Amino acid sequence: MSTIKDVANLAQVSVATVSCCLSGAKNVKPSTKQKVMDAIEELKYVPNYSARNLKNMCSREIGIVLTDIDDSFHADIFKGISAFFQSKNYNINVAFSNNSPLIECEKIDEFKSKNISGLVIISCQPNETAFFESRLKNYNIPVIFLQRKPADFNCNFISFNNQETVYYITKSLIHSAYHKIALLSGQTYFSCEEESISGYKKALEEFSLPIDPHLQQVTNMSKEDAFKVSINILKSQRPQAIITTSVSIAKGALQAANVLGITVPDSMQIITLSEEDWNQSGNLQGVVHTSCSAFTMGTIAAKLLLDNILSPLSFEHQTIIMKDGILHSPLTFQPPASESSAFSNTKDSMPTLNILMAELATSHSLQAISQHFTNLYGIRLNIDIIPQNEMLDRILQDMNVSTYRYDIYMYDIPWLNYLVQSTLICDITEFIESDEFDKSRIFPENLAHCYYRDRCYGVPLVGGSQILFYRKNLFENSVIQKEFKEQYNIPLIPPKNWAQFNIVARFFTQKYSPNSPTEFGTSFTGIINEELAPEILIRLWAYGGSLFDSSNIARVYSPQNIKAFRSLLETMNYVSRDPFQTSIKDAVNDFCNGKTAMILTYSECANSIIKAMTSGTFGQVGYQAIPGKTPMSIGWNFGLNRLSSKKQMAYQFFNWLCQRNISYYMTILDGQSPVIAPYHNNEMLKLYPWLTLTEESLQYCRTRTGPNNKNALVIPQSYIEKILCEAFRSMVTKDISAEDALHSAQREMNLLFASYGY
Repeated sequence: MSTIKDVANLAQVSVATVSCCLSGAKNVKPSTKQKVMDAIEELKYVPNYSARNLKNMCSREIGIVLTDIDDSFHADIFKGISAFFQSKNYNINVAFSNNSPLIECEKIDEFKSKNISGLVIISCQPNETAFFESRLKNYNIPVIFLQRKPADFNCNFISFNNQETVYYITKSLIHSAYHKIALLSGQTYFSCEEESISGYKKALEEFSLPIDPHLQQVTNMSKEDAFKVSINILKSQRPQAIITTSVSIAKGALQAANVLGITVPDSMQIITLSEEDWNQSGNLQGVVHTSCSAFTMGTIAAKLLLDNILSPLSFEHQTIIMKDGILHSPLTFQPPASESSAFSNTKDSMPTLNILMAELATSHSLQAISQHFTNLYGIRLNIDIIPQNEMLDRILQDMNVSTYRYDIYMYDIPWLNYLVQSTLICDITEFIESDEFDKSRIFPENLAHCYYRDRCYGVPLVGGSQILFYRKNLFENSVIQKEFKEQYNIPLIPPKNWAQFNIVARFFTQKYSPNSPTEFGTSFTGIINEELAPEILIRLWAYGGSLFDSSNIARVYSPQNIKAFRSLLETMNYVSRDPFQTSIKDAVNDFCNGKTAMILTYSECANSIIKAMTSGTFGQVGYQAIPGKTPMSIGWNFGLNRLSSKKQMAYQFFNWLCQRNISYYMTILDGQSPVIAPYHNNEMLKLYPWLTLTEESLQYCRTRTGPNNKNALVIPQSYIEKILCEAFRSMVTKDISAEDALHSAQREMNLLFASYGY
């Protein structure tokens, strides 16, 4: 059996330090504490608490770990626990995991180190039985789990019978002639959510109704994710009723219905599992609530915990399943609305704005909420989405036909000068500068990308920058840190420059470090020039390079650019795929699936990464400014076709696009808004903390632009970047030196500049 001395030796600390970590007698540095906890787990060390408690009785402290401070149901559970223990001379300590498994582990360790009397937990990681065994059972800490039962773990557990409740609700809807019923739940590894799904399916099967997987969706239980999921369901499936397993999910579903012009309950029913409340008049108007008494659950949990604390040897673990109050009363609904009345119809005679957009997440988010604009203004939005690399050619084609097709074009910010000089988009300065449009809603850096020689030619649609994301749980692991320090004699930290980036990428590539927890260090996107050029330019800028000088003379061949190309060539050893067959989506998927340790990508992609983090798939993600601190300013704007006869309708659309609530919706739906509001909203920042970094990066972002001379023609940015990308491809695929690749590119760039008058 391991001893405390064995733990101290493995963690390379003193016995006194181990003792402090266990007792909480003194503060210990987090990094040191992590080493001790890792050693305890590795050695399966179990302190002799029976002896220890004779000397130092457990504190009269009760720890409570909840998932979310904003969850009203959990807040009422806390009230029930607190009310019971107030008269028992126990102190209550509450912590929130914010649905992060890593934070939950940290909070439980903190409570354990304080020698608390007992714990009440609503876990966000009930599948981590080994952790609960090592941290709670092995230390004989009395604990009550609520709602989400750990798998194969003998413990006290209290929950509501969600299977019976959801079965009853679904059956009642079917009896009222509802046949298209959706269920929005949390993740299926939560026992209460799995039971809800089971009850839903049981009712459908009993009445021989098909189980449509598109109508049974899981969320991360935030109202924002529920809004996103509900928008997708309502746009494609059009259910007659939606059942949700929490009020937070119901809030998101109700907001989605409101955005799309669907009235609840007249056009669609929403029913949610909810806290018992005599007054539902102002609580999600139109939504049917069940009657789960969270306060009572908290009180029962507190009583059970105290019994466990007072009789630790004779106490037997209990499972208590409570019943929802709604089961005691009949549940009837008005007849379901027909599909035509439930959803507003757009008549063929309705005026239409035709919009051409590039294939980006923001484009799809706008398309998803376009019905909101139609409901407000009676104008239909006809949106076509095409690949980014086809966008400029399609704009040119549309202007070269006798009858144009599109009123509004989405364009990349490097194209602005060319589009203006070619008279393809309209000057809208008077509208933007008028009282009709509030410029203060938009980041000035993004609005500046719409101006050419003091005239405005559009409104920003996408505004953001590039960010470095990294596997924080790996970078902070003491064993990995030690191995890195031994190999490179420097600490393992997120890289600040490109030399460090390559060192870290090599360390996390199994070909060079067989013990690496990831197969590759990073990814590199180069399937099209529009994705490859930004990867190259941010490195050129970091090394002090550029493509042309202040006199508009091409400077592709330079010592700085040679260094950047060499650095890039080294990076190719540590990437997960063929860089010229890798898209941004591929790179994000590899990172989210745990294949890579770092990724450089756009802020627009952050939602996918953050969602993977909060799902508990692979631990916590960190983020910081990219190496060299030379990110590219990301921007797509909307420009008005100069031939369009629908200027006033377009101005209404531009104003709607920049409203505060629309910017929230687009952010939640994985879009990237240039409107300031989401970046300063507490709820948005809690869910999308990278927004702060994005706003900070706007101050030092650089823009992809070509030479600018009033006496010369504007060179399309795509022509310039094509030469740059071909130079890099030739270096990688033809095994030529950086000097030769850039020397060849210099000759081509000289010819290009000369042909446009430079």
